[in-house]
Amino acid sequence: MEIKTTREFNQGIGKYKVLSSNAGVGSIVATKWGGFVMPMSSSKWGSVTAVSEYLKRHSSELLNASKISEETGVEIIDDNRFVGFLRATEGMTHLRCLVAIPHISLDAYNKCNVDEHPANIRYKEIHPNSKLEESTFTVPAIVFPRWFFSRTKKDFKPVEEWIRIWKEKGCNNGDLRYFAPPRDPYTKTSRRLYDSKLQEGKNKVHELLEQVSMVLICPNGHISDIPWQQYFAAKLKEGKRVTEEGFDLFNYESEPCPESSDGEHVLQWLENRSHTESFGMLKCKCCGKSVSLEGIMNIQPLCPGDKPWEGIGQQDYAACMQKNKRSTMKWALVTSNSVYYAENFSSLYIPDEYRSGANVLDEKMQKVLTLMTDKWFDKYAKKHPGATKQEYLEHCFEDDFDSPVEYVISKADDSDYTLSEEEAQKVINVFLGEGHGDESGDVREQYRFEEFEVFQKNSKSLESNDKLIFNDIEMPEPLRPYFHKIQQVSTLGVSNTQINFSRVSMPQPELKDDGTIDYPNRMKIFSEKPEDVLTMPAVQSFGEGLFFSFNEETMSEWMRSHKELFKEHYKGMTEHDDTYDSIYREMKLGGIARFLVLHTFSHVLMKELEFSCGYPTASLSERLYFSDRMCGVLIYTTDGAEGSMGGLVWQGQPELIENIIRKAMQRALNCASDPICWENVDQLNYAACFSCAMVSETSCEKRNVGLDRRILVDADFGFFKEIIDF
Repeated sequence: MEIKTTREFNQGIGKYKVLSSNAGVGSIVATKWGGFVMPMSSSKWGSVTAVSEYLKRHSSELLNASKISEETGVEIIDDNRFVGFLRATEGMTHLRCLVAIPHISLDAYNKCNVDEHPANIRYKEIHPNSKLEESTFTVPAIVFPRWFFSRTKKDFKPVEEWIRIWKEKGCNNGDLRYFAPPRDPYTKTSRRLYDSKLQEGKNKVHELLEQVSMVLICPNGHISDIPWQQYFAAKLKEGKRVTEEGFDLFNYESEPCPESSDGEHVLQWLENRSHTESFGMLKCKCCGKSVSLEGIMNIQPLCPGDKPWEGIGQQDYAACMQKNKRSTMKWALVTSNSVYYAENFSSLYIPDEYRSGANVLDEKMQKVLTLMTDKWFDKYAKKHPGATKQEYLEHCFEDDFDSPVEYVISKADDSDYTLSEEEAQKVINVFLGEGHGDESGDVREQYRFEEFEVFQKNSKSLESNDKLIFNDIEMPEPLRPYFHKIQQVSTLGVSNTQINFSRVSMPQPELKDDGTIDYPNRMKIFSEKPEDVLTMPAVQSFGEGLFFSFNEETMSEWMRSHKELFKEHYKGMTEHDDTYDSIYREMKLGGIARFLVLHTFSHVLMKELEFSCGYPTASLSERLYFSDRMCGVLIYTTDGAEGSMGGLVWQGQPELIENIIRKAMQRALNCASDPICWENVDQLNYAACFSCAMVSETSCEKRNVGLDRRILVDADFGFFKEIIDF
């Protein structure tokens, strides 16, 4: 059997999973060779660095997506609204564009076939004497956890030590290509390496090392290997005190091993075969002392601030604080869900033509805004400490110009940017933080509301743009009391990126006293300061869907007439788990019964499309529009999924959609798990299970909570009870 050298490290991951909880930056990914790796910061991705370097070299030029793609071979995603949102909410004030994550598959030899990749072929047509590097298509990763032990010798060392031994022993001429994935320098297998450059006796495949499966995680997002040397020494001397909260394990000064030449214990990993529930013990090969690993899951040391996804040795020791004191870490297995919680954000592509009333800045206006913020205002503020932006504008135009607009136009013209009066006013509004239309204190709710309004206010799409195409259907008479409108969305685009990630527990948005919502800000997927980020990785997919907007008059009257019933029926929701607190608050702010109707309708409709039309629910997704000022849902499918070639939109025809909704409600009356399911009360879910109302986790925005089919079809209070044949 031929070894594949370093190519054995290659792990195939779909581009849609790279920005997710499965394989995002800083997560731990299980590999085919049995070990674990950690994807590194997006700042180290070849596609991101290529575009960032290009933007730095052409900082004064306006963004030209096609030119950037030609020069770098990287696709640029068109979503100006999404870029503006990230600038305003995530502190990425200099963000200029989003880059698409390239897709590449592995061949039979586990190698990235770059030469035949369409992007590389296009690049070589423009640049005949060069080609794209493999790093343009791949995501770099490191081996993590870093500690391994030998199955035969039992020696327990970090991977750097194993590499040193590999070189010293001259295993396969010390070539590290044959060390990957991490192999035991002491143990050869019967398999041979078919490499003519290797000497007889040095062409054997070595046994794989065994990777430890335990890590330490911090609520602020840090992750560390257990400091095994310190743990061994501290356990010998301190005993159970090692497990006390706040024990400074990483800085523990251990007594030297009397039998070791360098004073460090030479550790061995001994498994306990008689007690399968035990991790075994650690033993020093020199002095013979040993400690049991019993109770290791209880250690809670002070966090050293490790960020291995940014590079080994990257630490932020003093900054890892929580509630004004040093954070403590928790023990976890690498396969535990608590190791990684990704915070993704998706955006429906909305052309700028629909947003004429908002302060939408194109690339030129954004350039002027950056000059105002970073140069003109900064220069003024240095001479006038404490000056506000309003004072700056008033002072600068009062002598030579009639208005701030004239001043901005003149300053922009000096930098070779020509602005109209309307454009200059938009720049000023954004500079002063005014006129964003943020009627809600929730910036993300406002972002969704922009999308909702496009469908709500327009009976059909503008002919000037072919990336968002929709139209109203003629509402069937029986559905008019329930829906304000139903639309066929024959073309839509959804962009998705990862904003933050955290560990230990899922961070919850915080409702402040002033009514605004503060979203948690944990670890970023990039290494730079937010203001230095020029581009972010994202994925964009196109598809089609059906949009439903509920009739608010009917909804309000129905809620009013059953107000006391709902108050009593859903009182148990207050006892929900903390994990779902943000969803509960969202439900409460917009109306619990209202949310249950919207969300459950979305799920049972997706289920009915599966029964009636053959679409698996995993190929469908929901996009909920819910707050105290909107109530609607977009059910859509994207590239490559069943229904993405007109099938889903076809179901939106008046005579078909009425029948589908009726059948969905009729089917919701019964469940294979009834009567248990019908009477279920489980935190935020009531009458709902996978047999009736729950769908694939990838299809649901709210983790399959906030569901109750009774609120749709109950004979006494169901919202749709009038169209059901009981």
